[in-house]
Amino acid sequence: MKRLSGILVGLVAVVGIIGLAYGGTTDSIEVKVTLASDIDVNITQTEYNFTTLEGGETSVSGIPATVTNTSSSNREDWQLELDNSTNWTAITDGTPGEDEFMLMAQFSNSVPGSWTSANHALDTLAADCSLSKFGNGTYGECGLDVPKSGARSMWFRITMPSYSTYVSEETIPVTVTASIG
Repeated sequence: MKRLSGILVGLVAVVGIIGLAYGGTTDSIEVKVTLASDIDVNITQTEYNFTTLEGGETSVSGIPATVTNTSSSNREDWQLELDNSTNWTAITDGTPGEDEFMLMAQFSNSVPGSWTSANHALDTLAADCSLSKFGNGTYGECGLDVPKSGARSMWFRITMPSYSTYVSEETIPVTVTASIG
């Protein structure tokens, strides 16, 4: 019995020593990955033509421009801005005078019924889209948090100069800029 106890004690000691020899500390590894951050927006139409309008006349586009988040992985927030045409200057409030115009934009699934210059007038300085800024108050239709492959309908409303010495066609560039939403 003593001999068996001695063997058991010896066996436990050997297993303990082997356990210490094979036991060890822990370690870790940092796994890093980056989500593809391509930010991309596409306007399907390359132009919209209001045709010929009278001085001081206001007109809403007959069809919307389709703006799509074409990034591979990201939600996007959009900004809108315009450039003045060659001969006319954009205003954001009031009534356009000589060689002035007001161009508004609004994201909506249908023709917008309500426009305000404070929320919809485009400026030469980029402005962030929100539920109300260039929006109609509907989250899923505005230029905010647009999901990957999400498309929005963008309508335009122009108020022409009260009068102008320039009667040739004017081009007003409008830019949509995307950022991670």
